[in-house]
Amino acid sequence: MALQAVPLNSLRCWVQNSPHGRQMSKGALAVLVTSFIVRRIYQNVKKRRNKKKMQKKRDELAARKKNLEERLFINGSLMTPEREAIVTKDIKILLEELRSGKLNPLDVLEAFQAKALLADKDINAVCDFITEATAWSKALGDIPEEERGPLFGLPISVKECFYVKGYDCTIGLAQFIGKPAQEDSVFVQALKDLHAIPFCLTNIPQTMVSYSCSNPVYGNTANPHDLTRTPGGSSGGEAALIGAGGSILGIGSDVGGSLRIPAHFSGVCGLKPSSGRIYESGRRGAQGSGGLTLRTGLYSVAGFMSSSVAG
Repeated sequence: MALQAVPLNSLRCWVQNSPHGRQMSKGALAVLVTSFIVRRIYQNVKKRRNKKKMQKKRDELAARKKNLEERLFINGSLMTPEREAIVTKDIKILLEELRSGKLNPLDVLEAFQAKALLADKDINAVCDFITEATAWSKALGDIPEEERGPLFGLPISVKECFYVKGYDCTIGLAQFIGKPAQEDSVFVQALKDLHAIPFCLTNIPQTMVSYSCSNPVYGNTANPHDLTRTPGGSSGGEAALIGAGGSILGIGSDVGGSLRIPAHFSGVCGLKPSSGRIYESGRRGAQGSGGLTLRTGLYSVAGFMSSSVAG
């Protein structure tokens, strides 16, 4: 230790007593102060830029929701008796009537869109509505009855962490705003192949590491049974929307309770499949999604949420 102290003491004496040493000391201090100031300025500029991005995103979403609401109004009301009858049907009956042609996929979609819009005013569960859902529902009408899939015409809500082509997948982070997914996730595409209709994206806590449901981009989601309480997380938007009747079946994800906890909090049913049962690529933070973090063997898995066990 003594051998190491000699050079350090000598250096200290040189800095204190030598003009060059004092000049270097002042220069080093100036560099440190300058770098600190530059860093603070950069952080403030970035924070302001992120606030503008988030506000622009919220304004765009509010405009889209308003446009959809105006399109769905019938005699000044969103929920008609016919729509109320649709959204309260048992899922098995709903699917039977869709496949048989008794119900039109477009009518069912608009019923759940209307109910979701109405519920969203109180609970703030919907991040965005998938505008292409209307065209998808109309296209399903051309499929012969014998070729209709098991989920024919069923509107399905989607947790915001899943990639849906053309839509942001932010997980509540401003850095992902304005970077829409280029392709559907494998899970979402599989549901579409079964003739389901993904119709909205639902809220999550920031980075999905929370048992509540709030983030700076989309705000806070409330429990439909008590607006002062949380619906749970991280699939909180799904649980809240299904609990409020705005969706009958949804998809979420779970590693430490993210399907099960919000299901319990919101009075709905959640299913966490065995790890690897459903292919994970195409979801922010999932195995196979391109993350650089070395996995430990404890993986998040995609699963379902519904208003009932039958769903």
